[in-house]
Amino acid sequence: MLHGEGIARCNDEEVTIKKGDSLLLHPGNDHAIRNTGTGKLYTLTVMTPNEGFSELIRSGESVTLDAEDLSVLSGE
Repeated sequence: MLHGEGIARCNDEEVTIKKGDSLLLHPGNDHAIRNTGTGKLYTLTVMTPNEGFSELIRSGESVTLDAEDLSVLSGE
């Protein structure tokens, strides 16, 4: 978690997550992360094996990063 707070769900289990936390999920689990904070939720996701994840990300809509995005991503 880079910034913000939320709830991570894996199958039927939920845990609260916040900046600095990490989460390891094994392949094949149903999972989601829900933002519970008042601002944006920033996560860094790595998926292996790929299973089409990088193609999904590349096919998404491009957005312009705002000042908050740049600040979080630069570690300020």
